Amino acid sequence: MAEEEEISEADLSGRLATVLEEIRDVMEKRKQRIEELRQEITDIENDNDDLEKTISELLDSFG
Repeated sequence: MAEEEEISEADLSGRLATVLEEIRDVMEKRKQRIEELRQEITDIENDNDDLEKTISELLDSFG
């Protein structure tokens, strides 16, 4: 019976290590996705600035 407990503890330790590694992987993927989204936001903001400048220039040319 003591042997079964040791096997169970070792098995649980292995499972825990696997779960922790999977959590680390998920967190890293999320971190990368956040960085991608931040870059997309920056790109969109820059596009909006360019568009506002173009619109302003067009309006000024009519005025």
